[in-house]
Amino acid sequence: MAKKEFTQNKGFGLALMDRIQNENSVHHEAVRAVEAATKRNLICYTAFLRHPASTIIQEDGQFIEHLLRSVDLTQYPGTLDLLLHTSGGDPTAAERIVMTCRSYAKSFRVVIPRTAMSAGALVAMGADVILMTETSELGPIDPQMIITSGQEQTLRPAAAFVDAYTDLINKTQEAIKNNLPPHPYIELLRRMDPTWIQVCLKARELARTIAGEFLAKYMLHGKDQKEIEQVVEHFMKEGELLSHGRVIRYEKAREYGLNVEVIPKGTPLDNAMWELQTRCENYVQSRNFAKYLVCRSGGINVNVQRLIA
Repeated sequence: MAKKEFTQNKGFGLALMDRIQNENSVHHEAVRAVEAATKRNLICYTAFLRHPASTIIQEDGQFIEHLLRSVDLTQYPGTLDLLLHTSGGDPTAAERIVMTCRSYAKSFRVVIPRTAMSAGALVAMGADVILMTETSELGPIDPQMIITSGQEQTLRPAAAFVDAYTDLINKTQEAIKNNLPPHPYIELLRRMDPTWIQVCLKARELARTIAGEFLAKYMLHGKDQKEIEQVVEHFMKEGELLSHGRVIRYEKAREYGLNVEVIPKGTPLDNAMWELQTRCENYVQSRNFAKYLVCRSGGINVNVQRLIA
């Protein structure tokens, strides 16, 4: 009697990993698969989060426009989805991305398959609707500030610098009040640049202003101004509660007042988006690109180091 062999289907996730080493032309087909499910035009923006030049910058709006000028938007007239994966960056660059996308479409959505933090969350607030999966994450809109030390660059939330400066001032005043030596705190204050603290404060106020203007004009159009301000404050304050990287999933985003639609796990659209995002993430990581933008007709690799004057 012949020996009976038992095999088990690998399932979607493992089967995808077997196929994922294909060249980037496969990404165009993956974009088309998502578009076929949504009946909307799609641009995909994927950053390699650990790359020093992965943050949202002014040139990103131009890259997106290059793709928008290269794809036939009449296939799904008046629509545009921006699939976004980023740790954030410049608030004014986020504003430019939204304005660019909206100049090409009447209906604009931001799709978050995994992560959109800081300025990425600002971009999402400029949409009519945010599409999230059950596990995808938004983050606080407190801006990420770039710190350069030699050849190394790191990101720190603006609130962290402001809080540290305020804390040292308070401790100095408290020491003087209690007849204790304030010199340790004064010495630390001398090492901090007051103009940098002003830059951080202005960046925070800019993020708050942009978020409020976007929500009032688009997603929350017609809502009371105080209600809109409360939504913005939720996303500002969230970064001040223990960690800037604290995630905001769809339940909390809805609770805070955003217009969020959820794509249930295992649906054809969820699988198509997961494949596209996984392929793009693998592509930037394996080639050490800062970011990758792609549509159904082509893509742009970005691998430039930010220059600091």
